[in-house]
Amino acid sequence: SSGINAEYGKAREERLIKLRAEEEELAVLNERMRKEREDMERRREKQRQIEKEKIAAFQAAREENIKANEQKLAELREKDALTQKKRLVAGKKRVNYRADLQAQKLEEQAAEQARKEQEEKERKERLDRLAATVAVEAPYDPLRVLNYTEASVNKMKKPDYTPNNPLFSIVGYDDGVIQKDMRLKVEKALRNAGLMNTDYGRSVLSSIAPPAVPRPDMVSTVFKQDEG
Repeated sequence: SSGINAEYGKAREERLIKLRAEEEELAVLNERMRKEREDMERRREKQRQIEKEKIAAFQAAREENIKANEQKLAELREKDALTQKKRLVAGKKRVNYRADLQAQKLEEQAAEQARKEQEEKERKERLDRLAATVAVEAPYDPLRVLNYTEASVNKMKKPDYTPNNPLFSIVGYDDGVIQKDMRLKVEKALRNAGLMNTDYGRSVLSSIAPPAVPRPDMVSTVFKQDEG
């Protein structure tokens, strides 16, 4: 009986030792798992912090970029407004300059018109004064144009007066003399035949002698043909 008790006690002691060993091992395992969880939580927290910092930096950069763009846009608008203002001022100056030029041109035209009218007025006055000095003083007689002139009356009083003779000497040729010139008829025939401006037409006209021998200073070389 004592032997059985001793073995039972020994076995019980071994089980207790084993249980304590298992408990210690479990405690170590739990501690290690706790540390791993804490470490993982720290890493997660650190990652979350990094992400927050990244998001904050991105938002800050975005806001800075927006502010910079707004500032640039405001500067551009201000520059554009200044440019528009300068253009308006320059355009107004150009309009005023053109208006001044137009007004000056109108004034010059008016002055020139006035000068011309004054000159015309003075010219008419001079003509009127000149006409007054040479005006014929005669009674009103519309039939006077049908009467003989003093020159014709004096000519008719001469002893050698012939009614068919003209009052003045005629210098030139009448229609009868011109129609007797054979060159006129030939020229008309050549023109109707379309040969007037040809060598043949000029040759024919140059071969016809005039009715009277012309003076040496009246000889024409128009119809002479080139020799050779």
